[in-house]
Amino acid sequence: MTAGPPLALPPALLAALRGRDEVLVTSRADGGTGTVRMSFAVAPPGVVYLLTSAFSRKALRWEHDPWVRLRVPGTDVFCEASVRRVDAAEIDADAQEAILERFATAGAATAEALRQMLVIGTHRLLRVEGSAGHP
Repeated sequence: MTAGPPLALPPALLAALRGRDEVLVTSRADGGTGTVRMSFAVAPPGVVYLLTSAFSRKALRWEHDPWVRLRVPGTDVFCEASVRRVDAAEIDADAQEAILERFATAGAATAEALRQMLVIGTHRLLRVEGSAGHP
């Protein structure tokens, strides 16, 4: 089953992320929340991609609870959204370009390297997108 097209995140958040290297990502865990700084890539239609170890706590947590809050560090700009795992076959050309530009130092220096990381399962690529109820 394939998901429909991703919904864009709020324009104010995307504008505030321009020129930034990190975003604060909050997720739910054990009845509370936890926040981590993460590198990110922005790709059309206005979604954020995160790349992390497949064995990290946050990756495992997001498999069970896709709710996240993205906040621009040092600001009050945030949004609540959903995170979804993206398989290698789902990456379109625009997203691939943005991902490779941002995550080259994490091992995704080429399209082949990115796909291998995802297929072998050492890393997870996650797309943070808006929801129908939250413009």
